[in-house]
Amino acid sequence: MSPILDGRPLDERKTALLVKVAQLYYEEDMGQEAIAKSIGLSRPYVSRLLTEAKEMGIVQFRIIDPLKGESDLERKLRSKTKLEKVIVAPVTQKSSHIHSVGRKAVDYLEEIVRNGDVIGFSWGNTIHTVTGLLGQGQKYPDIIAAQLCGGISNLEHNIYCFEIARNFARAWEAKPYVLTCPAVVSSSRLKEAFLSDYDINRVMTYGYNSNIALLALGAFGLQSAVYRAGYLNEQEIAALTEKGAVGDICTHVINSDGELCDPELDGRTMAVPLEVIKRKKNRIGVACGQSRVECICAAIRAEIINVLIIDEETAGYVLERLK
Repeated sequence: MSPILDGRPLDERKTALLVKVAQLYYEEDMGQEAIAKSIGLSRPYVSRLLTEAKEMGIVQFRIIDPLKGESDLERKLRSKTKLEKVIVAPVTQKSSHIHSVGRKAVDYLEEIVRNGDVIGFSWGNTIHTVTGLLGQGQKYPDIIAAQLCGGISNLEHNIYCFEIARNFARAWEAKPYVLTCPAVVSSSRLKEAFLSDYDINRVMTYGYNSNIALLALGAFGLQSAVYRAGYLNEQEIAALTEKGAVGDICTHVINSDGELCDPELDGRTMAVPLEVIKRKKNRIGVACGQSRVECICAAIRAEIINVLIIDEETAGYVLERLK
């Protein structure tokens, strides 16, 4: 059987010629005219062979930018905080802010991830966008992707729990696990009952053991995902706002210092505890939009995250707010 490249069978003699011409040109630094004379071909045909070698992937290039490093805005944000890394996505007219941030988040994930990692993720549109952009070139069949907080989508308000898990599986062949339970339940006793279920307990255990946390930094109020998904009503939102709520991370409602806003509510929240999340090696916060600035700042102050991926416009607001 003939060898195959990119799904196409190869002509072995032609392939050997492509490799030889490419080696002479790129490794031996011979000119096209000299190559043509040495192997008895015309110079235009040598040129076509070199083009074909690139198109087939026999010849590949890697561009290294020696000037690549922190932008001024990234450096200012990192030096002003305890963040280990800040990645700022430039604002362009060609793509939405969330798409630009999502692309940067994917680049970073693909840089740090290793087969065998356990990735914990929160739900919502931001993380759905990130995972929808994952490349399919590399496979990680031993990666586990586990939901960190409960949440069940409904027809009116999709929070993308299953879609995010499927995105990991489709792109990387990772093993996906979701928490098939509400984000908030009516009592701590009911929470314990849910946790006694084998499947829910298994997913929660993966979340506890994850070494990478991919976290959306959510706005608070009537625009928040926890309200729109029906987990908190208007009266509860108002009461939490009175207590200083500025956002939620994995459905943990926090104040401006990054502390839990209502311990009783948190005792009914089906999620890996915030203190456990804070101990993880890679805690990646992803956000864009002015409505999330207070939550971003709180997450930074409390060191809930150690990596921030954000759009340029929101980064400017965060820097100003931290002054």
